[in-house]
Amino acid sequence: MVKTVKFTEKVPISHHLIELKDRLIQVTLVVALFFALCFYFVDILILWLQDPLPKRYAELTFITPTEPFFTNMKVAFMGATFISMPFILYHIWEFIAPGLKVKEKKITFMFVLFGTLFFLFGGLFCYFLVLPLGLRFLLNYGVTWWKMQVTIAFYFSFCVKLIMAFAFAFQTPLLMVLLTKFGVINTIKMKLYRKWAFLGCFAIAAVLTPPDVITQVLLGVPLYGLYEFGVMVSRWFEDPKNREAAIREMELARAQRQAAAQKAGQSKKANGAKRPANSDKTNKAKKVS
Repeated sequence: MVKTVKFTEKVPISHHLIELKDRLIQVTLVVALFFALCFYFVDILILWLQDPLPKRYAELTFITPTEPFFTNMKVAFMGATFISMPFILYHIWEFIAPGLKVKEKKITFMFVLFGTLFFLFGGLFCYFLVLPLGLRFLLNYGVTWWKMQVTIAFYFSFCVKLIMAFAFAFQTPLLMVLLTKFGVINTIKMKLYRKWAFLGCFAIAAVLTPPDVITQVLLGVPLYGLYEFGVMVSRWFEDPKNREAAIREMELARAQRQAAAQKAGQSKKANGAKRPANSDKTNKAKKVS
């Protein structure tokens, strides 16, 4: 049983570590339970994941004796993660809830609900759109010269990694709202660093997806769209004091830059005024000599 603390209580760091350990144990047990359940019904998940594969490549092969077993484990773990996500998000929220105010604690249900919905939507978006397009592009490339033979290890690892990558990437708005709520970031800086966020989204897409342009674009574009959505939603949860402080900080930095530019301009003018006087002195010295 996890012991929770009130907002006004002061507890040592050891208590938080113990609570974290207890919650990790509970989450692990729940994931293990659903893993066993998904492993028992893994044939249904296998057929479901095999559906986006083009029909002419439907006959998958394996080249090592351990491939079918470990493939089933990967697929079962993916299913267990999706089913356990509400429980995982609940424990994440309950772990950070003691540091929140009473009003902030009331959004527990919203956090779990929208976190689960975004996770599921990311996985389904990948399954129904990205997987068919990505597989069609990858499997049709080079078939004119070579014969394609798809192994179960490659195909199901590809599907599981891609679906999980999209599911976790779609948690971006939720993470942005939390960081804004805790004052770590603010919407002013989010808007200011849009171009870097755009580059970061496609850099993340390049890391999480296979090395082809189709899947990278299909992850990068929605990821940046989620970033913009996160900026809009974070505006509603942002503390007005943090926003005002960010505006004052930005105005102060702008004033400092303007003052530095004016000072640099004045120094250039002063240097320009000194140069003719020095040149006159040198000319007179040359005439005397």
